[in-house]
Parts: sequence; structure tokens; C-alpha cells
Amino acid sequence: MKRYYIGNSRLLTHILFWIGYIFIYTSVHIEGRDGMLVYFQEELEGVPAAMFVAYMNLYVLFPYLYAQKKYIAYTIAAVLLLFTGSVLGRVLQEWVFEPTFFADTTTVEPIFIWYMLFKGMLWFLSPVLFFTLLVKILQQSYEREQLHQEIVKEKLYAELNFLKAQVHPHFLFNTLNNLYALTLQSSPIAPTIVLKLSGLMSYMLYDSQNALIDLEKEITHILNYIELEKIRYSDRLDVSLNVSGNTDHVSIAPLLLIPFIENAFKHGVSNETDHIWVTVDIKVKDEWLHLKVENSVSDAGSQQAHTSGIGLQNITRRLDLLYPGRHELKLIKEPERYIADLRIKLY
Repeated sequence: MKRYYIGNSRLLTHILFWIGYIFIYTSVHIEGRDGMLVYFQEELEGVPAAMFVAYMNLYVLFPYLYAQKKYIAYTIAAVLLLFTGSVLGRVLQEWVFEPTFFADTTTVEPIFIWYMLFKGMLWFLSPVLFFTLLVKILQQSYEREQLHQEIVKEKLYAELNFLKAQVHPHFLFNTLNNLYALTLQSSPIAPTIVLKLSGLMSYMLYDSQNALIDLEKEITHILNYIELEKIRYSDRLDVSLNVSGNTDHVSIAPLLLIPFIENAFKHGVSNETDHIWVTVDIKVKDEWLHLKVENSVSDAGSQQAHTSGIGLQNITRRLDLLYPGRHELKLIKEPERYIADLRIKLY
């Protein structure tokens, strides 16, 4: 897990912490009679014991006891740590610091003066223990939240990839059917179909792997699909694609719009025998992308297919994952037409 240190330096962070510790405890004596330098030296004596308690708590007691939910054992160990730290502080004070720095003004006293030991435990060392415990608890909570977020993202990514992969076989199946029908007729436009199919496959295999794609590429993909369908249905089909607004530098999730156009042809056109039509309007305005797809409908069965197909359930789920709270989808059934109206807030 990533750690956050002052200046990205762990050593600097720890050094600044202990400097702050010394000055906080020294400042308590700001109105004392002996002068700040004397109090500073006295507080400096307690730093080794405080460091002993802090790092033992951070790297031994917390990971091996508290983090393992052995709270009773941790409490007992923490009390013993405070007592040991206080004894260490007394040893350093009476045997090292005072004989070295205050030899003329002090005399060596016994280590086990219980009042001094308990004072060291409660006043000097307990705040260090509780502060380091709080730091580790907050760090553990943060890391768990980060791990949870990563797991959620990975699950969403896996689900999106699965949903996106479902688009490919269905789309390819329809396009290959078109090509098959033309090759049976030895149509001279079959090479053109192969070329457009190649463009479609390139988009689906490579461009669609990105999290976002230029809207212009998605529109080109839609246009290629429409051209293939126009060849398939010939004069029976009237299709219009209208694009308005500034589509430059606009990005969306790939393969997000094409299912609505595909749905219009699959359920609203393929079952028709008379003159059929599809209208596609794409507009970008005020940070919103608006897609409106209308198609002719002749019977209730095809209308029902619009709302119950796997493809529509797929795209609805993808919208919920990719644009939560940032999209509006309306599916409108009328006697002779079906309308899919989608609005997506881009930013």
C-alpha cells in the first residue's frame, strides 16, 4: 500500500515528529523559572524511552497483537511496554544524562522510585503509545478502504469487459450474414463489404479495448454499420444519420451507442416487408451527449422484442456502471414507431 510521508521521505517524517514531540513537551514549561534551555535538555532525556515505546508499538505490538484482534494480550503487553520504557528512561536519566550534563547540580537517585516510574508511564509515554496506536488504526482503515475500492474496480472492470465482449459476437453474426447473402448473389459490392467489415473488426478488436474513445470514431463505426445495412435492405430501407454540435475532443465509452442502432435494425426493420425507416440523431450540447434512434414498427411482437432483448439489458447495465447518475434513457413505444432516447453527461 502507498504511504504518505512529508516530502515523500519516511526518515524526514519521523525526524520532524520527534522534533515536534520535544518542543510540545518543552512548551509546557514556558512559564517555568529555570529557562527553556534547561527544560529542553530535560525533555531530550526522555526521547530514547519514547522512541522505544513508539517503535515497539508500531512494529511489534500492533501487527502481532492488535491487528490480530488479540486485544487483551495487547493491553497487557502495552502496560509492560510502558513500564519497561519508564525504567529505561530512569536508567538513562540517572546513569547517563544527568551525570554527563548536570553533574554539578544533581545526585544519582535509585531507579525504582515508583512515583517517578508511574509519572513517566502516564505523562510522557502513554501519549506516545496512544498516538502511534491511533496512527496505525487509521492507516489500517485507510488501507482496507483502498483494497475494497480496488476490488470493486476490478469487479466492475471484469463485468464491463464481459458485457462488452457480448456485443462482438452478435454484431459480427449480423454482419457476416449480410456478407453471406451478397456473396451468394455474386454481388460486385462484396469487396466493399469486406473492407467495411475489416474496419468494423479493427474498431471492435483494438479501439474498443480503451476505456474511452473519440466520439468521432464511434460515429464512424455507426456509419459503417448503417452502410452495410443499407446494402442489405436496398431500396426498402430509408436511413438518416444526423450529427450536430461540437463533437471534437469528446470521448465516450466504446461500443456504447451502436447497440441502439443495432437494436433498431434487428427488431424494427428485419421483420418488416414494406418500406422501412431508421433515423439516428446524435447531438452534443452543454456537456451532454444526446442520442435519439427512431425506427418503423408494424406489430406488437417487434415492439416487445425491443424492450426484452439481451442486448438492451446489456447496454442498460453498462450505462449504470460507466455513467452512474449521469445518464437518462427513455424507451418509447408508439403504434408505428419505436424511440430510444439516451442522454449522457460527459463531464
